[in-house]
Amino acid sequence: MVLPRCDWDRSRRLASVLAGLLLMGSVGSNHSISVWNAQLRALLGFSEAGISLVCSMASFGAYFSVSPGYVFDRIGVHHSVLLGGLLLAGIYVGLYTGLVAFPGAMTPLGVGVAFAVLGQATNFGVFAALGPNEDLFGPEHRGKIMALEFAAFSAGGALFAELYKHYFDGQVPLYFRFMGCLMLAVFLLAWVALYRPGKEDPAHAVAAAPPIHALDEFMPPDTKTRTSVDLEGNCKLHVVPTAQPDSTGREILADSRFWLLFATVFILVGSSLFIMSNIAFIVESLGGPMEQIPTMVALFSVGNCCGRVVAGIISDSVLDRCPRIYFVSVASVLVGAIHTLFLVIPRAYLAVPITLAGIADGVMFAAFPVLTRETFGARHFGKNFGLISVANALGFPLFYSPVGSFVSAVRVDGVQKCIGDECFRPVFLLVIALSVVSLAASLRFAARQSYVRLT
Repeated sequence: MVLPRCDWDRSRRLASVLAGLLLMGSVGSNHSISVWNAQLRALLGFSEAGISLVCSMASFGAYFSVSPGYVFDRIGVHHSVLLGGLLLAGIYVGLYTGLVAFPGAMTPLGVGVAFAVLGQATNFGVFAALGPNEDLFGPEHRGKIMALEFAAFSAGGALFAELYKHYFDGQVPLYFRFMGCLMLAVFLLAWVALYRPGKEDPAHAVAAAPPIHALDEFMPPDTKTRTSVDLEGNCKLHVVPTAQPDSTGREILADSRFWLLFATVFILVGSSLFIMSNIAFIVESLGGPMEQIPTMVALFSVGNCCGRVVAGIISDSVLDRCPRIYFVSVASVLVGAIHTLFLVIPRAYLAVPITLAGIADGVMFAAFPVLTRETFGARHFGKNFGLISVANALGFPLFYSPVGSFVSAVRVDGVQKCIGDECFRPVFLLVIALSVVSLAASLRFAARQSYVRLT
């Protein structure tokens, strides 16, 4: 039986979205690092500073996505998927070989560099999951699609944390070998399934950008008419034109909206990553229930996943009445309230602010990637999302993490561990103050943004 052309095309689009979910879920394994990093430290005899360097470099590699974004825009979706899969498989297998055969040669710097490159490679999966899928079902569903893809990233963190705990606990090298094989399989499957528009496809103008020359990103922006595709109803495609400027390079860096959005990502996502990476140390220093740490890691990821899905659905449904930037404002208020809660909540209930921190991060990730796409266009989405994501790379590993380490070093007074409320109080107070700055930046962005009502 041969499917009608419209049904076949709809199936291809759904398969592409599902492939994106698999990609995001697999690269979401980055969020499970807290489950096995202590065992890696013990296996290699690293100090606390050594494993902290590894984790910071891993985060920097994962969130500094400018270079992968430029490569993605240059070579396209499907070549990027192949490159990412080969890099991830090679690095994981290399780490496995080093841990088994040459553990004495594994230095914190060397392992950190490997994880930084690994983090860079995961960005090819992120871009490939978002680029061909975000407009497959029209701009009115863009928030839902992108939120769903990012939710899979969060769910991947919880899934791989449980997977490690049940099947690989104490066997870090075997886990790395498994991850290498899994990444290669998932990325090859995505190469087959990700949407390839035909020349007759109305979405082709969005999905296939013209060749980009070396200085194109520094040229004045193009203003083109983009089309969205409505696959609801019969086989005739309903094309909705929307004016969409494409800008990048100097143009985007000269736009105050870029820096306002950058500031909110720096503050809000950076603070959430700080919480996620320091759950064990926060609970230990505050005298919380240590036996609940694996559960708290999972709750952060579950909250993150739910925040992304729910915020994405709601932001699409109320877009005519409530611009998407106001969800960043909501996240700013929520982050300030969460860090206030850390200061006053009974220590037996630390799971509550940790879960809420995941939700706040989810709301933010449901908003800022779509805002990047809608504000600066689709043609240079890889580069532009990479530029915005520099805020992630700076916010946690190069700002919040050093601040937290400095505060702990001042407080420990010659002992190895910092125990007590004062260990993280300065960081919590700093985030509360910065959340006010983020709120002001989001409101300023709203005042500067121009909106086109979807019809």
